[in-house]
Parts: sequence; structure tokens; C-alpha cells
Amino acid sequence: MSQDADPYPIVGGRVQTRALEYHVTDHCNLRCDHCCSYSPILKKWCADPVQFEKDLLLVRRVVEPQFVKIVGGEPLLHPELETLLTIAHRLKVGPRIQLTTNALLIKNLSAKSWDCLQMISVSLYPEPALPKELIRYIAHEAAARKIEVSWKVQDKFTCMDRTERATPAEATDTFADCWIRHRCNTIKNGRFYSCTRPQYVQKFALDGPKFQADGVPVDDPDAAALARRIQAPLTQTEPLHSCFLCNGGQAHLAIHRQLTPTAIRSKRAGLVQLTA
Repeated sequence: MSQDADPYPIVGGRVQTRALEYHVTDHCNLRCDHCCSYSPILKKWCADPVQFEKDLLLVRRVVEPQFVKIVGGEPLLHPELETLLTIAHRLKVGPRIQLTTNALLIKNLSAKSWDCLQMISVSLYPEPALPKELIRYIAHEAAARKIEVSWKVQDKFTCMDRTERATPAEATDTFADCWIRHRCNTIKNGRFYSCTRPQYVQKFALDGPKFQADGVPVDDPDAAALARRIQAPLTQTEPLHSCFLCNGGQAHLAIHRQLTPTAIRSKRAGLVQLTA
């Protein structure tokens, strides 16, 4: 997103953004340390297709992203992924739909689901490595449908999780420098978030409603007023509540590794304590 004087103009009543994400699962088939979606520490959860459609119908009135990203967790774990992709394709919130996946379960993706996509982003981890047979399969299916494929080597992870709460000055600096709030806007359970983190923090936080307040409710029938309210957090300078628990997208990198069950329990306990 260009950082010019008005990076989020309202055109035809809709705020212009780079991307809109919908996280359709919390859980994943991997346990990556520093997962930006907190997947290793969250319980199994799948988006309800009815709520998914309702969210997209509400948000498309006031937001026009360049593309819609279907992400997780691992979206291929969703048993009704074809239904979700069909809904997203039909509603045309943005001109392109992208699936973000580690692709280890890519053969779960039906032909109808493939036909709903314009882009697929494949995260390539050193452990476990994506088999060459699946890489060839993805390349073949995408080429046959003229789908753009982004192969993203993920051998390092950004260390966004904090071990102690940030000071107000630190949270403000984190927010100011973070690219996530420009590229990872999300819609979830009737709220628009400028960042992915608040929707997850509220699921394990001792004070969940505080982090829910980082989002803007999208059920206001006054679309013009709602567009202005959604534009506000995209251009604000004060940090989100979740910024006090986060080092931001500019944080240092660590070599990718899979967490043990013991490490997962320890990490969850530490993060829960930070939200007190």
C-alpha cells in the first residue's frame, strides 16, 4: 500500500485497500514457532459458512480490496472449504481470490475450489518440506486454470510475540513501523480489523472484549458513515490494544522450527498472562 497523503481513499462509497483476509480456520497441521496466527496455541475452529457469507456481504458495501485472501491456520483443514470459496467467488468482494496454504493437503482442494481462485500462495517450510510431487501437482493445476502461484520460502519467522507488555511508547513505535496493518486487514464475526492479531488474541486473552474493541462493527446500515469509520483505523497513529503484545512485522527473525507440545503449553500460558 502506497504511503501517500491519502492511501485509503473512499471511491464510490468503498474504502480502497490492498487486501482483505478471512481466516477460515484457527488450527493448522503444523506447529510453527512464532506463527502470526497463533495457530499452535489455539483450539480447533472452523468458520461457519453462514457467518462467512454474512461478513462478506456486510463488508463489501464499504471496502474494496484488490484481492481477498482465504487463510488460516491451514484453510485446507476446513471441511467446507469448497462452500466458502464458492461464496467468495460469487460475492466478488474483490477482483481476485487468493488461497494461502502450506499445501501439504492440497489434494483436498476440489476442482470446483480450484476454479474459484485467481491466486494461490504456497508457504514452503524446511520442516516438513513440501514433496516435489505436490509441487508439480500445484504447478500443473494452476497452469491449466491460469492461476498465479506465489512460492514463498519460509525458513525464517518474524518474532512478533512479546514476553512482556510493551510500554505506550514501544507500542506506538511498533504500530507506526508495522507493515501488517497495511497488508493484512481482516473481517471476522462482524468486525473489520486493520491487523490480523486482535481477532486471535481475544480468543485466549483474559480480557477478550478489550481486543475485540480493536475492530469496527460492520453492521451499520449507514454505509457512508461506516466507510469513514473503517477508514479511520487504517490511517490512525495510536496503537491497537494488541500492539502491546506484539513486536510487529518489522521484528527480528528466527530460524523456523516446530514447537513441541510442552513448548506450546508454555507459550500459551505466557501469552495468557500478558493479557491480564
